[in-house]
Amino acid sequence: MKTDTIIVGAGIIGMSLAIALSKNNKKVVIIEKNLKNNLKINRIYSLSEKSKVFFEELDLWNYFTNINELSEMNIYYRNFNNEKKLSFSKKTNIDNIGYIAQSKNIFLVLLDKIKRDKNISLIDEQKIENLNNQKNNIAVKLQNNQLINAKYLFSCDGAKSSIKRKLEISNDYDNYDSTAIVFNIEHEIANNSSAFQIFLESGPVAFLPLSDNSFSMVISIKNRFYEKNYYSEKNICSFIDKITNNKFGKIKLKSDLATFDLVGFDTESYVNGSVIFVGDSAHAVHPLAGMGLNLGISDVIEIHSSIKNNKKNFNKQNFFSSYERKQKIVNKKARQQLKIIEKVYSIENKFLAKLIENTMNNINKSEFIKEKIVQHANNNLSFF
Repeated sequence: MKTDTIIVGAGIIGMSLAIALSKNNKKVVIIEKNLKNNLKINRIYSLSEKSKVFFEELDLWNYFTNINELSEMNIYYRNFNNEKKLSFSKKTNIDNIGYIAQSKNIFLVLLDKIKRDKNISLIDEQKIENLNNQKNNIAVKLQNNQLINAKYLFSCDGAKSSIKRKLEISNDYDNYDSTAIVFNIEHEIANNSSAFQIFLESGPVAFLPLSDNSFSMVISIKNRFYEKNYYSEKNICSFIDKITNNKFGKIKLKSDLATFDLVGFDTESYVNGSVIFVGDSAHAVHPLAGMGLNLGISDVIEIHSSIKNNKKNFNKQNFFSSYERKQKIVNKKARQQLKIIEKVYSIENKFLAKLIENTMNNINKSEFIKEKIVQHANNNLSFF
């Protein structure tokens, strides 16, 4: 089989890229090892305005269901005290703060679009057995012995990319020495579509509103503070009550707890021969700002823009070298920004604590500065 491009991984990034490539009249073959498993996953994502605009360009946004548009974002330092608060609100001159979406709702829309797209073929329950990676083309052999030849292969198969292992490409790591816990809660007092984040000494805690009376929670805990029983299903609601001063009334746990180690990285190279790494296969950041998926979408946007604005050179060598240069800078800077924020806010020092409180108060008084911060976040932390 011959095609223009191969995509490994039918997650949100892989399918979004496939639709963008098809929009540029490229033939695409997606290889996925287990589509059923992807359908079972239902993560909660924060989406930026940049990501929304891209999905609008692909004629997808209006089909996503249960998108919760944020009315406010409140950041607290150490406890829910208004004197230690930084608030971003649509009531002022900020047009948009962000959106909260469930991955399954996005995934199903993308999958439906792909199934109806004549330029895209989806091969499920297959892995790449062998690949012949050259500068001008790539050939892969699947487990069922099917051979596929293409100009490019896009690795969208996550942080544990099988393509990266086959090519023996390493990562530049940030080990946060932290554990993340993700789960959903229901609460008595309405959140009014407001998101919250509190920086504790042990790490940041994020509250993402799924509805007026439910949150998706992301708790990041430095391992020296992590006690399994303290953060167990039995005690987790008491922990939230304590750090919020019972701000949301009675709380109920509505999902299992998912726990994983926090690691940030950038891959040493985004392009290797005819293989291009995109999204989580290329980079990962601390979850405190909810930027992981948005940074992957920025990769897809850059690839889409490169092809759209330079279609004649698609088959030339080094076509994606500019993508690699730009996105390596963008993603590395994003990782560094979040790393600095996480590190500074976790330090216990009376002088620094006072400085942080004063800085937050001063920023909170300036609508201009707050608008610029939101614009930067809505541009997926990119300065370009």
